[in-house]
Amino acid sequence: MDKNASFGALYAVDDLGRLLPGEEQTGPLKEDRAVGCFYFLTHGAKDRPTPAPVNVTRMMKEHPDALKDFDHPAWGDGALYWDEPLFGYYFLDDRWVLRRHVKLLTQAGVDFLIFDTTNRTTFWPQVRGLLETLEEYRQEGWKVPQIAYYTNTLSGETLDEIWNDLYEPGLFRELWFTWEGKPFIIADPEQCTPAQREFFTFRLPQWPTEAKKEGGCPWIDFERPQRVWINAAGEHEIVPVSVAQHPNLSFGDGAFYNDPVPRGRAFHDARNDKTPEALYYGYNMAEQWERAIALDPKMVFFTGWNEWTAGKIKGDDPRPVLMVDQADWEYSRDVEPMRGGHFDSYYLQLCDYIRRYKGAPPMPQAQKKHPIDLSGPFTQWEDVPSYWAMPYGTLPRRAEGQGGILYEDHSGRNEFCCLKVCHDDKNVYFYAETREEIVFNMFTKWMNLYIGVAGRPYAPHWHGWHYLVNDIVLDGCATFVQTCLGGYRFGNNTRISYRKEGCSLMIAVPRSVLGLTEDRFELRFKWADHTGKNETIADFYEYGDTAPYGRFSYIYRGI
Repeated sequence: MDKNASFGALYAVDDLGRLLPGEEQTGPLKEDRAVGCFYFLTHGAKDRPTPAPVNVTRMMKEHPDALKDFDHPAWGDGALYWDEPLFGYYFLDDRWVLRRHVKLLTQAGVDFLIFDTTNRTTFWPQVRGLLETLEEYRQEGWKVPQIAYYTNTLSGETLDEIWNDLYEPGLFRELWFTWEGKPFIIADPEQCTPAQREFFTFRLPQWPTEAKKEGGCPWIDFERPQRVWINAAGEHEIVPVSVAQHPNLSFGDGAFYNDPVPRGRAFHDARNDKTPEALYYGYNMAEQWERAIALDPKMVFFTGWNEWTAGKIKGDDPRPVLMVDQADWEYSRDVEPMRGGHFDSYYLQLCDYIRRYKGAPPMPQAQKKHPIDLSGPFTQWEDVPSYWAMPYGTLPRRAEGQGGILYEDHSGRNEFCCLKVCHDDKNVYFYAETREEIVFNMFTKWMNLYIGVAGRPYAPHWHGWHYLVNDIVLDGCATFVQTCLGGYRFGNNTRISYRKEGCSLMIAVPRSVLGLTEDRFELRFKWADHTGKNETIADFYEYGDTAPYGRFSYIYRGI
């Protein structure tokens, strides 16, 4: 069973008020389109003590004189991060982080990850950990991203190592991304063995500084607008999309010395937009995606994910510090959620454009009335369609990051498994099932249910949710539904009933409380348990468990 299909399209609204498009706006899913995401591995795993990481964006504000001094002590000795990741300065042996990567990329609709092994290192221990994590979810019924590799320096030697580690022994076969009937690889076939040439579908590594290659696979294009690469059949095959570009090979020139040549995150209409709010909107990425959609290739190669670090290179006066692939918040090209800044807006923008490129999952089928008796057995729910939650959200975290920072999280408590909704003339009924028996704790954020009603754009809401259920629990059978008063403030409490038994919980919410006066209606709903204070939506990514993950909601339609 493909559990991705169980819930259809997910709903979300980002901090800029942008709604994810649905099938009505994008058309149905196109099975002959694929999105590959460049997945970077450079900050690897801890194998020795590391100095404290340096946040370059913060350092630039606190020590602007360091930009004129390569040896300034503010540069430190640790890894240089363009800013702080939401999940901290982690290493890639942190399975807690990897599980969240898998959830985010799966929910976004990414078809495959392309591992960056262009500088000869294959990072096999880290890759294997990610493959094991992907396989965990695949075994649970989830259509997770598959994988491929991008080689460049010593391409044949690099592929030999990948071949020996993964492909020749046949490990994780179900995770191999195939193209034209064979596993996909970006490598030089002239440097490969006959067995490898027969085994793979090859595309050539295409650097943005090289002449356009026949059969090339670009990961970024310095041309504006970007070009399309044609396959042997004369079809539009690959268009690269990137968050930002550095045609002069130094993002640092834009970040540190106001050089207009590097195109930052806010680049649009042939210039870098320096207005204060521009960085939040992803203008550069939007232009790149609009171009790709217009060209309608079979594949979009997106850059990128997990690209937080870059080294600095000694330059000459008046530009003594060079940073090539990353520099600061503006001049970087990662969409993984960050702490502060644009937070998850670029990630939601990626979700948006993937839908616009290859279509959105179908909306859930509208459901007819199905009454539930809260005093009756839970078997009443057997015939109600299921929404599935991605698992392993409650597993604890204890991992060392850069600079010896210890990251711990033990907030996981009730892991959501299966969710259901139905309705009758009086109530809307919600059902939640957890992997293990529900732990009851009415004094913390316990089994909260967030509900939004479609067609109320101007009603007070918190990230699209107009009602909060079960935040104030009276006892083992009574709770409250509250109305949003704006932001994370809820009031106008109405007492309602619920019932808990083993791994199952059901709640009846009166239609009158939700203002559902018509037969047809659409709800967006989300479950959350032990997610901290919920002062920001970031808590839904970091603490407890949520279904669906992050700021997404399921959609229910009633008739």
